[in-house]
Amino acid sequence: MNRYAILWPEIRDVVFSLKTFAAAMLALFVALYFDLQNPYWAVGTVYIVSHPLSGASTSKAIYRLLGTVIGGAMTVILIPNLVNSPVLLTLAISLWMGICLAISLLDRTPRSYTFMLAGYTTALTGFPIVDSPDTAFTYVTARVIEIAVGIICAALVSRLVFPRHAGPVLADRIDAWMKDATTLATATLKGERNDPELASTAQKMAADAVDLHGFTTHVAYDTSGHRDLVRLARTLQRRMVAMLPIVSGLADVLSALSRATNGQQTPAIVELKDQTAVWLESGQALSEDKRAEFLDIIARAETEAAAMPQWQELLVHNAVARLRDLIQIWSDCIDLKQDITAGSRHDLRWNRFGSSLDKRPMHKDYGMALYSGVSAMLATFIATAFWIATGWSQGSAAAMMAGVLCCIFATTDDPTPMMKQFLFASIAAVGCAFVLEFAVFPAIHGYVMLLAALGLVLIPVGTLMARPSTMLVGMGFGVNLPSMLGLQGRLSLDLASFLNSNTALVLGLIIACGTTALVRSVGTEWSAFRLLRAGWTDIAAAARKPQGSDVTALLHRMVDRLGLLAPRLAALPADSYVVQNDVMKDLRNGLNTVELQRHKQLLPQPSRMAIDDVLSSVASFYQRKQQKTEAAPDNNLLQTLDHSLSALSDNGSSSAAEGARRALTGLRYSLFPDARDFAANENRPAEKPGEQDLKEHAA
Repeated sequence: MNRYAILWPEIRDVVFSLKTFAAAMLALFVALYFDLQNPYWAVGTVYIVSHPLSGASTSKAIYRLLGTVIGGAMTVILIPNLVNSPVLLTLAISLWMGICLAISLLDRTPRSYTFMLAGYTTALTGFPIVDSPDTAFTYVTARVIEIAVGIICAALVSRLVFPRHAGPVLADRIDAWMKDATTLATATLKGERNDPELASTAQKMAADAVDLHGFTTHVAYDTSGHRDLVRLARTLQRRMVAMLPIVSGLADVLSALSRATNGQQTPAIVELKDQTAVWLESGQALSEDKRAEFLDIIARAETEAAAMPQWQELLVHNAVARLRDLIQIWSDCIDLKQDITAGSRHDLRWNRFGSSLDKRPMHKDYGMALYSGVSAMLATFIATAFWIATGWSQGSAAAMMAGVLCCIFATTDDPTPMMKQFLFASIAAVGCAFVLEFAVFPAIHGYVMLLAALGLVLIPVGTLMARPSTMLVGMGFGVNLPSMLGLQGRLSLDLASFLNSNTALVLGLIIACGTTALVRSVGTEWSAFRLLRAGWTDIAAAARKPQGSDVTALLHRMVDRLGLLAPRLAALPADSYVVQNDVMKDLRNGLNTVELQRHKQLLPQPSRMAIDDVLSSVASFYQRKQQKTEAAPDNNLLQTLDHSLSALSDNGSSSAAEGARRALTGLRYSLFPDARDFAANENRPAEKPGEQDLKEHAA
């Protein structure tokens, strides 16, 4: 990219900036016309809630208004009752802010903005009125009205003037994801699993699938025809999540089958792989003729497997099952994409994980949420203590901004660099505000001239806000400049007040940066390892859970963690101990563990006891990994797996026995890829007529 590209924004960035500026000036006009207490809050709110997508602006605005109302209500409760005890008041506001921030971080959806706002709004509305607690209700009410004015103006302009809907963006993101999925799946079928670019593609797909769930929240607030398709988009997103372990498991079993057969796979398996790859690359829906063709090849593959050694037969059955899953789930993805873009309706085929797939538990890091909450509390305490100790009349600004900045950047591993960038932008905004207020504004007469002067700064700032690479600089200017100027109906050239308030604001940001650097910042590798450990804990818990295990809960939590890990893995060196751990393998082992829990309930007691031994050994292995990262599965686990496979050889081809054998086989070749081929201790009974019909083979 040209290094001067930053000076030449795209047309859509300019349009966004002009729309945001128009909304801000409309909000300023309304606030001045109705003589609101602090018109600059309305202007700043426009720059806080504005987003290039109309639906995102609306959702963000609604969440902000709701959070402001809740935070304001808490101010009305706390200030009059605790104003005579500064320590208790500081403790109460800081504790409330920390709790709300922790809840926000645990929620991890766009609505988490409500909880965050509820927390720091209490600081923004509480600290400035500690000297006049009797005005708590009127001050909070004025603040809510000013924010409401900004929100309404931003929403109106965003929707009415060149609206950019989220629906088409959603369709483009789905197309990009399906292109990546096609690349990954076809490369797997062609035996290219060792290509390092495929690992990056899988990580990107995980991050995109996780992010898509949050993005559909914005679509729900959109005015386009895509608004009603949120349910379909989220159904597709759940297929995307399941696609990752299916393709990864397919790569694993095909590699194991190739090793076991010295690369001489059966004709039907080769044909099934080739036909599936061709169909995936075609991008066509699964026709009835093609479905029948796949069913015929699958039947031939299972017939050919009957003449193979037992371990090879087990691998063929696993490969066929994974290919069947891939065909079904990709067919659903194609149909859902068509439903979203064309408004059609298709019946879905893939339901291996049952109706509970509608539930989507996500990873929750209670430790980091608590840690971040405590950090925000500590920064607020330090700033407030400095304010009280010095008796600084404008010190409330430092107390406000210290906690606010900690909240805004709490989602990152190391917020310090981003905080510094925001701090430097804010310092530059102070200089700009000084020039405007004391050199430009005195020469201005009338609203139109005021708009022209503000536009010289805010319009270029808006183009910076539209791009992720410069968003922080734009936010530092756009959000802070209106309050630094103290935009009112009448110009007040009070240099002492200007310097006092803005110095306090910058000091609050510095305290937040320093506190975060010393207390809150953690390394990327440390955060990534916490995600790995959480996955290992889940697998151990699933292995020890006697019944009722939910495969969907584990699937979504672990893929969610994979999505969180993806950008962290990209930032770590190749020799990092985190990078050396195969997250997808852990995911496959976790799913196979839960599948064992589900199927064992329908098996005879001896088989159940054998599976329980396997589950106990798997739990012990992942508990050891939590204590020692490089721990490897021991020979006892291999023997337990072989014993359980032998025990299941006597259970025929019932659905439960087939499912349990697939799960045990998957665990064996995943945990012990270089082990000898499995062979039962005794011959298996011949398959009885009709038992083949019990197999789950409908494509």
